[in-house]
Amino acid sequence: MTRNRHYLYLFAILILLIFAQIIIGISGPADAQMHVSPEQINTLQSELNRTGGVITPETMKFLSENPEFRDLSPEEIIAGKKLLEEGSIIKTKEEKKATEDKNDDEEMLDEDEEKVPHTGKPESLFNKYRADGEYQSISTDLLPFGYDFFSISDKKLLIPRADMPVSPDYIIGPGDEVKIMLWGRINSSYNLVVDRDGNITIPQIGPLNVNGMKFNEMKTFLTEQADKIVGANINVTMGSLKSIQVFVLGDVKKPGSYTLDSFTTLSGALLASGGPADIGSMRRIQLKRNDKIISTLDFYDFLLSGDKSKDMVLQSGDVVFIPTAGPLVGIAGNVKRPAIYELKGKNNLLELFEMAGGLIPSANTQQIQVERIERNEREIVIDINDKDLVKSKNITIQDGDLVKVFPLVEKDVNAVFLLGNIKKPGKYEYRPGMRIKDLIGSTTDLLKETYLAYALIKRRLLPELKEELIPFNPGKVLIDGDTQSNIALAPKDRIYIFPEWFFKDTPYVTVEGEVRQEGKFELLINHRVKDAILEAGGLTKDASERSGEIFRTDKNGQVTQIYFEVGPAMNEDAHNNVLLQDRDQVVIHSLWETRYKQTVAINGDVKNPGEYPMSDNMHISDLIFAAGNILESAYLNDAEVTSFKIDKGSKVEMERKTVDLQLALQHDPAHDMLLSPYDSIFVKRIPDWSEKRYVSLTGEFRFPGTYIISKGETLASVINRAGGYSDRAYLRGAVFTRESIKKQQQQSITEMIKRLERQLFTRGSVEASAAVSETEVEAKKIEQEQQTKFLESLKRIEAAGRMSIRMAHPRLLKGSDYDIALEHNDNLHIPVNYSVVNVTGSVMSQGSFIYSDKFNYKDYIEMSGGYAKYADKKNVYVLKVDGSAMKLSQGLTRWNDPRDRWEVSAFSDEIRDIEPGDTIVVPEKLERLAWLRYTKEVTQILYQIAVTAGVAVVVF
Repeated sequence: MTRNRHYLYLFAILILLIFAQIIIGISGPADAQMHVSPEQINTLQSELNRTGGVITPETMKFLSENPEFRDLSPEEIIAGKKLLEEGSIIKTKEEKKATEDKNDDEEMLDEDEEKVPHTGKPESLFNKYRADGEYQSISTDLLPFGYDFFSISDKKLLIPRADMPVSPDYIIGPGDEVKIMLWGRINSSYNLVVDRDGNITIPQIGPLNVNGMKFNEMKTFLTEQADKIVGANINVTMGSLKSIQVFVLGDVKKPGSYTLDSFTTLSGALLASGGPADIGSMRRIQLKRNDKIISTLDFYDFLLSGDKSKDMVLQSGDVVFIPTAGPLVGIAGNVKRPAIYELKGKNNLLELFEMAGGLIPSANTQQIQVERIERNEREIVIDINDKDLVKSKNITIQDGDLVKVFPLVEKDVNAVFLLGNIKKPGKYEYRPGMRIKDLIGSTTDLLKETYLAYALIKRRLLPELKEELIPFNPGKVLIDGDTQSNIALAPKDRIYIFPEWFFKDTPYVTVEGEVRQEGKFELLINHRVKDAILEAGGLTKDASERSGEIFRTDKNGQVTQIYFEVGPAMNEDAHNNVLLQDRDQVVIHSLWETRYKQTVAINGDVKNPGEYPMSDNMHISDLIFAAGNILESAYLNDAEVTSFKIDKGSKVEMERKTVDLQLALQHDPAHDMLLSPYDSIFVKRIPDWSEKRYVSLTGEFRFPGTYIISKGETLASVINRAGGYSDRAYLRGAVFTRESIKKQQQQSITEMIKRLERQLFTRGSVEASAAVSETEVEAKKIEQEQQTKFLESLKRIEAAGRMSIRMAHPRLLKGSDYDIALEHNDNLHIPVNYSVVNVTGSVMSQGSFIYSDKFNYKDYIEMSGGYAKYADKKNVYVLKVDGSAMKLSQGLTRWNDPRDRWEVSAFSDEIRDIEPGDTIVVPEKLERLAWLRYTKEVTQILYQIAVTAGVAVVVF
């Protein structure tokens, strides 16, 4: 029974691991809820090969069609099943949690919400209310409001039509057609065009000047003239109308002169010219006539309220001028119309909301944020809590502001989620006192092949926000009516119903050895050795034709061996092509198991040193050819050949010979020796042969660059070759790095971290074993997790390879202690003079400050706001600009490491406490962390790591 349970656990883990990989492949890393390493998969696969787990096609289909399981890890499924088998079905605190009041429910995290997959359809305003995404993930990709009005493809829709009625105030001018019908004493009709002088000529009446008259004024005038001159009645209408010429200028997309219909208004002229440019105003569009501004159009009135009262009809010669846009603000997030808006006069935040169409129901008025640029100096963020939109009236918005309206955080606070092998999975309303039976009425609500022995509830507890797993037995709830198993639910509970495939084994066989693809394969009916080998991709070239075996495990765990010949089995010989059984392990042996692979070796200055197969009649020249020939640096006069001989199978004798490679390559029989198995040739290198060595000089040199150095060349020599230093060189800040030093430093850091790790875990193990209560055990567990994170952060620290060095003029440097011999890949960087001092660690505000020789380290700490609560004032140290480190004096005296003596601080002026480029480090008191309080040497270890790596080490 125990073994079967073990199999079930391992099988479920493998199922969920593969499912996790499927989800990661489909959704990408951002959507994956768990991460499974290749090492975990290999370990579990190896264990399952041993115990007999298998994956069925039905399982794979179920997993691929049910992504709702992404929030459930393999460990949680196994842990829940173990709780159920141990009888831990219901706990008192679970019943208590089910009846907690709504205020506690509202404290649940938003990450427990049911995720609705994106359908790819255009987002409607209502869908925007229900949008689900990460908090503060609102889009700030905003477009200026109203400019899309001028991108209408069919602009004729906004140009006046020729058959529109003429208004009474239409101004008559040259080019207009006037239709006149006379009756009474004279019966005639005429189509007359106003000439350039503004006249129309009516037969029997004569020329009449109508230029500049309104249409209704012209009708009255012509009626009077017709009655007075000829005593006839007259009817006056307009025919085709004149065209007008207007100018559209300023910040417009297509400025210029336009010939338009006489009915054209300001908006029509803007549409014809493409509208305002990117920097053109939408709210101060001017109409100029006779060099005077006669109207100013605010296009927002037209777009937001349909007000066209300022959209005047144009006259010939008018100028439409678009000035540069005024102040601009952006509003993003949960408003109906996110966009960039132009301000006119002073506007408050509430007016901006109105321009944007108002807030949508999902807007969180308690979290409104304004990002503002202050006086071209800095950017600031202003958070506003305006639940009833009262404060917004008093908040003035400024040019360049970006207003963000964030969404509500809490969603589905009265919902539970039913997931898995159920007919109607999804979100359901939570009601007080609700239990499993209220959610799943009977087994008819379940899909076929549901696993009735185990289901799981995942719950988040307050206030510690810990997740709790509550297993239950669906069969007992739905079939037996067991009230104890009918667990009370809580808001945001996630109930998982599993299919049988999660916990059901399938017969399998494994194939190992000399096959192309080792692994586990499903055992089909009448499956034989040949079938299993073909499923594994067939035999490799090294497969033995004779040696194969089957390891067979019976129900009692007894293992027996069955031998067969591989060649006859592949030819379907009945005796060797054995019928396989569940959990059989087929092993194909290699032909090299009965033969020895004889080799010879060559090392030293050859192109491809290593071991090579021994061939018949192989000479030294043949092996050199196989190794890609000798290198140019090879010493040809003397090569060493080592031979191994076995004396009667009891001992090994070693023999060395020297040969002339030059003669061997000329096939001289005396030197081009016939090789024996396991012979080894060593090709020596020409004495003093060396490859090119480079050092890099960067920064403030007259001629910085990469220089080739000779063996033993010193630092002063290379600096002279680089022309010395520039005028701006800061020699105290010189940074000299060396690869060999970097390796030593990294090894030192690793050893210190290992020592600290031993101290931490030794004490942690002792304290954990002494813990008696659950609270103590849980506390020790948390401490161990913190220790692990702390040590992992230390292991990521990399040594810089920096050597502390004092630079001087090349003349003074030459022959001094610091005129060191250079190595390949050394690097020397001379910076410009630093003007800042950095302060980091346990201070109120870490930062960088202008250096002044009037300040000591305490002054800089005060500039940083002073010490933080847990600052270790006694162990303040400074990482010097030259790469060294020193603890800062806390009293009258201090210890000088280089001189190995105590000194009076006030009289120690050889090295100033603080110099430009220094970093002052204020460490934290480690006593505040229980698991570091008693660890020996931890302060000293952290200090040494910081000095070696050149960085400040922060505990948390």
